[in-house]
Amino acid sequence: MANRTYLPSITLDRTFEDYPLYYSDKGLYESALTSMVDVFEQALSQFDIALATRLDLYLPKDHQDTDLSILNDYFRLLKEKLDTDSLFYVWRKREDKVPSHNYRVMLFTDYSQHFGPAICWDKRNELVEHLKAAWQEAIEKHYSGEARSLVFLNDRGNYGVGTRCRSKDANIKNTLFHRMSSLAEAWEEKRYCFGSSLE
Repeated sequence: MANRTYLPSITLDRTFEDYPLYYSDKGLYESALTSMVDVFEQALSQFDIALATRLDLYLPKDHQDTDLSILNDYFRLLKEKLDTDSLFYVWRKREDKVPSHNYRVMLFTDYSQHFGPAICWDKRNELVEHLKAAWQEAIEKHYSGEARSLVFLNDRGNYGVGTRCRSKDANIKNTLFHRMSSLAEAWEEKRYCFGSSLE
C-alpha cells in the first residue's frame, strides 16, 4: 500500500485500457488506474457476479492512521466476517487536506455469496453490518479516545449497497470504472496515499 512523498505520473486522457475515465483538469494518476484495472478485472474473473460497493471510511478526528494499521486491520477483519479469501478493493486517502481522516474505497465482493438468486433486505442489512462492524473493531484495536468513526455507503445501486456487475456487462463495467477512476484524481497533495488488494 502506497504512502509516499513522491507523486506518480499523471494522465489527462479520457480513456485508459478502453475504460472511460472520470475527467479532472488536474489529471489522474496512471499507477492508480493500472491498479484499478487489475483489481477490477481480477474480481470479474473470480466472481460470476461481482458486487461493487463504494465506501467512505471516516477515522476519529484525533487519529489519522498514518501507518495504515487501522485500514489494514479493517480488510483483514472484513475477510473474516464475510468468510472469504477473495476480497478485492482499491482505496485512496486525501492528503491535500490536513488532517486527513477519510478513506475512499471501492470494494468488490461475491454477489452470489451474499444474496444467492435474489437480493433481500435481511441479507443486505447483514452485509452492511459486517462492513460497519469490521471498521469499528479495527478502530478499537488502535484507538481509545472518544471521537466517533463512521462508515458511509456512497452508493445508489441495488438497495444502496452496491452495483451488480458481470464480465459481459459492458455498459455497467464502463460506468463502474468511470466512477472508480475518480479515486485516481491528482489532488493538490504532497503525499500520495493509495492502495489495493493486490499489494
